[in-house]
Amino acid sequence: MSERFVPLLDARVRSVALPPSAQIRPALGHITDRLQRPLRDLRISVTDRCNFRCTYCMPKEVFNREHRFLPHSELLSFEEITRLAHVFVAHGVEKIRITGGEPLLRKDVTHLIGMLAELSTPDGGSVDLALTTNASLLRRHAAGLVRAGLKRVTVSLDALDDDVFRRMNDVGFPVADVLDGIDAAAAAGLPVKVNMVVQRGTNEQQILPMARFFKERAHVLRMIEYMDVGTTNAGAWTRSCRRRRSWRASTPKCRWSRWNRNYPGEVARRWR
Repeated sequence: MSERFVPLLDARVRSVALPPSAQIRPALGHITDRLQRPLRDLRISVTDRCNFRCTYCMPKEVFNREHRFLPHSELLSFEEITRLAHVFVAHGVEKIRITGGEPLLRKDVTHLIGMLAELSTPDGGSVDLALTTNASLLRRHAAGLVRAGLKRVTVSLDALDDDVFRRMNDVGFPVADVLDGIDAAAAAGLPVKVNMVVQRGTNEQQILPMARFFKERAHVLRMIEYMDVGTTNAGAWTRSCRRRRSWRASTPKCRWSRWNRNYPGEVARRWR
């Protein structure tokens, strides 16, 4: 499949300034995919760096000290990100999610949230701003993110058992500090969702403890299929490590019932 590039700025002519976002004429109607699903969500990665080395995502054998991350000069500036977001919002995007790597490693990312919070939809509504994080730095930034205009946060957490979690993040980061970040976000007024990558033989025994723990705290828990991510985890990923639908068979003490999806095209399958 051929790739198509839409340049924000011609790198050969650095002196040419980007046109102001205010000059972009709002589009009529929504962009849809081949299944006629409207494009409502936009994910923007602000850095390719992360302070974790999760074995299923950024294993040390690939992302070691010799790995070359993008230099800062090649990252989209906050102004470029805001202009790009403005274009997508004009075409029907209602939710913008800031991701990484670990987005809180990007210097002054709270300022970017403030810039994006000033965007509005063609009908004058506000944009739903979300952020995905491993929560290692969340306590430090939670209050500032809320003041800047962040609406929601999603935290990646694969286990409550500290030994299991340290093995999976592969940098020895304690689970207590992630939970502390989650508490700080909730205290600041941010709704919290938790993403758990379920890996057979590694953390599947954590499904029920995680479900009970976050149900008590009214945080949504989402179980993510362990998957192949191309060439970065080829040494760790095998089909035998996937849990898929059979994960419910390992939770006999808990009854699961299907929930309806929130909107057409939603990726998640909901259970309670």
